[in-house]
Order: sequence, then C-alpha cells, then structure tokens
Amino acid sequence: MEAFFDFTKLPPSQWGDHFLSVRIADSDFDLLAREIKVLKAQLREDIFNLSSPDNTTLKKCIISIHLLISLGISYHFENEIEEILKHAFEKIDDLIADEIDLYTISIIFRVFRTYGHYVLSDIFNRFKGNDGKFKESLVEEYVKGMLSFYEAVHFGTTTDHILDKALSFTLDHLKPLATGCRPCTPHLVKHIQNALHIPQHRNSQALVARDYITFYEQEEDCDDTLLKLAKLNFKFMQLQYFKELKIITMWWRELEHTLNLPANIKERTVESWFSALMINFEPHFSLGRIMSAKLYLLITFIDDACDIYGSVPEVACLVDCLESRWDPDYMENLQDHMKSAFKFVMHVFKEYDEILRSQKRSFMLEKMVEEFIILAKSNLKLIKWTKACHMPNFDEYMEAGEAEVGAYAAMACSIMGLGDIGKKEDFEWLRSRPKFVRSLAAKTRLMDDITDYEDDMNKGYTANAINYYMNQHGITKEETNRELEKMIGNINKIVNEEYLKTTNISGRIRNQFINFGRLVDVLYTADDVFNHRGGKFKDYIFTLLIDPIP
Repeated sequence: MEAFFDFTKLPPSQWGDHFLSVRIADSDFDLLAREIKVLKAQLREDIFNLSSPDNTTLKKCIISIHLLISLGISYHFENEIEEILKHAFEKIDDLIADEIDLYTISIIFRVFRTYGHYVLSDIFNRFKGNDGKFKESLVEEYVKGMLSFYEAVHFGTTTDHILDKALSFTLDHLKPLATGCRPCTPHLVKHIQNALHIPQHRNSQALVARDYITFYEQEEDCDDTLLKLAKLNFKFMQLQYFKELKIITMWWRELEHTLNLPANIKERTVESWFSALMINFEPHFSLGRIMSAKLYLLITFIDDACDIYGSVPEVACLVDCLESRWDPDYMENLQDHMKSAFKFVMHVFKEYDEILRSQKRSFMLEKMVEEFIILAKSNLKLIKWTKACHMPNFDEYMEAGEAEVGAYAAMACSIMGLGDIGKKEDFEWLRSRPKFVRSLAAKTRLMDDITDYEDDMNKGYTANAINYYMNQHGITKEETNRELEKMIGNINKIVNEEYLKTTNISGRIRNQFINFGRLVDVLYTADDVFNHRGGKFKDYIFTLLIDPIP
C-alpha cells in the first residue's frame, strides 16, 4: 500500500547511546542518601521547629518554603509544609495586614495557592496609587519583587482581574531587563529570561530546580545548607534518571527486534522519558516514569502507524481488535504495520498487568484499557476526516482531538504510576471528564496544533484546530492563532480555578494534573520539544543530565 506520507527518517537517538555508557554504582546512591539525610534533619530543625511563631517568623518560614519548592526539595518536607501553611492560613489577614514589601506579598500569595489555599488577589491592591494604577515606584525598589509579582500573576483565575493588569505592568518592566535595555546583574537577567519563556508555575519542577540552583548560589543571602541539600538531591536524582534511561533505551531496542518495527521508526526513548519526567520528577516515582515513557512511545507509534501506513479499513480493524477482541489471537486479521501496532499494545499492557498484579492494584488495568480504546477510536475518527477531506466544526474536532492527542490516557497512566497513592475513585473522577480535566486536554490539543501546524500541512495532514477554526469563522490563519492563544490563556485561568475548587480528590492527584499542564507548556512553548531533537530539547537534556553541578 502506498503510504499517506513518509516517516521522517531519523537515526537512533544520540542520547540513548550516551546514557547507555554512563556507569552507576549502588555506593553512589548510598553515599548521597546519607549526606541528604543529615542535611534534611538540620533544615527541618532550622525551618520548621517553631514554637508559638509570630507573624515575622511565619513570613520567614513561608519564604523558606518558596525556596524549598524552587530548589526541588520541598517533597522531603511535605507534612511539615502542609501543617505550617494550615496554621498560617488561619491567620492570613493578620499575617499580611501591615506588609508592604512586594516580594514578600507575592511569595505568600504564590506559596499558599501552590498548596491549594485561596488567598484573595486583592492583597495586591496595596501597591496601587490613587489613580488605580500600580505605583511606578515599585520598579525602582526591588527587581526581584517585580519578578515575583510577575510569577504570582500566573496563579490567576477567571475572577482575578487585578492580575490581568499586573501582567502587562510587570512585563513592561521586566522585558527591558531581559533584553539588556536596563542594567541588571547577569544571573538575575538569566533568571528573568527563564521566567518570561515559561513562568515557574507552568514549568516542570525538575527544570525549575536545576535553573534555580544556578541562580540561588549567586545570591548574596544564599543559605549554604539549603544550597548543599539542593545540589546533593539533584545529583541523587540524576543518578536515578540515568538508571531509568538505561532501562527504557534497552527495552526499546529489544522491543524493536522482537516486534520487527519499521527500520525508520524514530527512536524517541529519551523524549518519552523526558515527557514522563515533566509530570513526576521525584526519585521515588521512578517506576511510574518508566510506565509513562512506555505509554508515550506506544502512543507515538500508534499515531504514526495509523496516520501514515494505515488505510481507513485497516485502522478500523485495529480499533475493532482493541475495542472488542483484546486478544493476541486476533492478530491474523490485521495487516503489516497494524499487526505490529497491535503486538506493541499487547506487549505494553501485559507489562502493566504484571506490575499492577504485583502491587495488588489490578483494577487499574481495566481503567487504563478504557482510556486507550477511547484514544484509538478518536484517532480513527480524525483519520476518516482527513482522508475524506471532511471539515467538522471546531467544537466537534476538539471533542475528538482532546482524546486523540493522548491527554486522557497520559493522565490515567500518571495516576497508575503513583503506586498506592492512586485510587479507584481517582480514575472514576478522570473518566467523568470534569472541567479540570477537559480544560487540560483542550490546552494540549490547541498547543500541539499551533506548534505543529506547518509540519502537519507539509505532510498533507489537515486535521488541525487552526484549519477547522479558520474554516468555521472565515478568518485568516493569523487571526485564528490569536483567538486560539486567547483560549489557551483562559484555560490556564480555569485550570488554576478548578485546582482550588476541587476537593474530592487528594492534593497529590490534583498536583498530577497541574504537572500534566506543565508538561504541555514545556513541550509546546515556542518549539515542538518532543519531535525536534535540536533546539530546546537539546538544551533541556544538557541542563538536566549533562551540565555538571559543582
């Protein structure tokens, strides 16, 4: 059969070869773990051992919590953080009553909202003048205050109108610093540039931690113990990441042999692992990252095989196998790459089954299968539209496209990878498609389509939000892009809002969905990180795994 369009031929990943050569010893883990344990005890005593704390002490503690978050070590102190913040939130009005420092107020706002406490955005009214505008004097007082105010804006909801004005105000004063039009210390300039590319609240915790370590060690008030723990912790995480990359790279290369995948299938092992890392970066979620990486490899292969090699009847037959005959014996009815695709699905889900049985959580497999079938059926629908040159309306496309892009399956897999933290009711909540979840899926679809539009069109693949919105509204591509960007901005506010409102699932599960949104921002801000091996992806991998921490 003639291919609909050709695979982009890429050699095996250079990164996979690199990480296979990294040598790791158990003694390296043990040494770092012992040092980390000592420093954790010291910091626990220094930061959280508070008896009848006054407002000044509490504010100092909240700023320390912000540093723990930014340096990627807050997960070591989650119980202490939640207890302190619960106590502090009960006296929030008194805590901030006389506070006029922009940096401090912004940090308090950010930390409380990070942990699901609804601090009102009108606390920023104190920085307005009689004319209702933010005071220009703020610009000269403290650059880091302005930067933290900018970061606070990205926690805004649909009702935080003051933060909409704050965004333009902070951007007007930060952009000249980032571009060298106004003087600023080099390490702070770099920090501002990172924030303007992706603000901390929408960036992956792993990337934030690595960049913040470099920034923080150049600060005059740097706490040596805090910095040392952050560095040792990141080195420990790097060792764990190297171990995972070896596992997933070898698994893929053996899989390619056993399943006889096409020779020009892209090796995206490191890209898939990187995507999983963007959701869960903590060392103890290693197995979950590996499970998610395998799912992303599977989704990518299914997507390419169906879009490129499959006719509509062949893809329909594959979907039928998945939907009603989840049975390897039915493979004889499939042809060529559809057979490879089905074998791949069976292989991955058999591994999931073995893991879940060992954890006594077999109920999760059924939920994961359901989400994958929904993905496959949506894929078939988009292929039918594309090959028949059918133009659905925009809403119809989004409903199918949100599932086809893999958002729901990826979220389900991330819950599955949390071990005992993930409950049956969490899957049921996901399956009910609450506004929180639907918004994240829509953001994924829109950002993917905007970023990949030119590549899709060059390949002849027309199932894209831009095409359908242009056709429905009779406007130009540029006008459409502006409208879709507005939608994404509103979705970010809705996600923040739903995070604060959703109380029927645990905080860790809510954070999984926030982290999924961060994954989307990392993958699709200014570049298709997953599919373009140069550019930002190369920078990210170098920053996380190659660039040494002194």
